[in-house]
Amino acid sequence: MWKKEEYIETEIHSWFISHWIFSWSNLMRWFYDEKAWKYRGNKNPFHKNWISDVSAIIDSTFVCIEVKKSEEMSFFDRDIQDLRKRLAEAQFKWVWKTTLKKYLHAVEQREFLDNIIKWGGIWFFSSSLKQTVERLEQNWFIIS
Repeated sequence: MWKKEEYIETEIHSWFISHWIFSWSNLMRWFYDEKAWKYRGNKNPFHKNWISDVSAIIDSTFVCIEVKKSEEMSFFDRDIQDLRKRLAEAQFKWVWKTTLKKYLHAVEQREFLDNIIKWGGIWFFSSSLKQTVERLEQNWFIIS
């Protein structure tokens, strides 16, 4: 049985707190404009779209964790060339607007996460607390 992503994020944060690790979630990228009766995007030029769900500092390293449901992992966890190719193909086919947005989301998110590595951090996808702990151990973080 799958859990909502927000529940998994909460489990990860609780685990981090219990191990004295500084972590945070990122604010929503959209807000509801009551006057216009619709959602609006953030217009701040320094705002980063698709920033990871859970961020933390562990042993002076910036760690980004992107929480996905298990069934979505295979869609998102691909290299950037593959994601860009799939987006280009989707733009020339008839696909639902929401599907096209999902492809674009995957590309933008991967570009952000690849920049984390470029600047000395680490990132990974996770669909559970157990998987998060395993990935941290694979990256040589020893947390007792």
